[in-house]
Amino acid sequence: MYKRVLLPVSGETGCKRALIALRRALKICDGEIIILHVTEPIVQTVGGEARTEMEEQNESNAVMVMGPVIEALQYAGAPFHMRVVPGTPAETINKVADEENVEAIVMFTDGRDGLGDMILGSITERVLRNTSRDLIAVREKAGE
Repeated sequence: MYKRVLLPVSGETGCKRALIALRRALKICDGEIIILHVTEPIVQTVGGEARTEMEEQNESNAVMVMGPVIEALQYAGAPFHMRVVPGTPAETINKVADEENVEAIVMFTDGRDGLGDMILGSITERVLRNTSRDLIAVREKAGE
């Protein structure tokens, strides 16, 4: 059993996938689950009130996206906290895994999604190539 697990959550379809991965995370974690939503970085030329508003909007959107995962964790009575971090997904997932000192990362994957994945590899593959932590890639379908 793991004591600290990272569960990345992306957009609306990603949330459905994260709920599938969460089922696995709850089975293997007897400690805290850290849920992570990676946002687009705000360009450096934006500052002041505009930057603050954009950061608040990103945080608000992230809470909406992660809402079903938060509700599922609360229902399960599992300890958790959430992080909203700007950056590129694979690099940010690994960075937060290091910062949070997690033992494992649990991600949903369904294989390659397009040309970008064929050239660069999926986000899951890029996380795997750059982490020393256990990576559990969940391939279950929603109905299973």
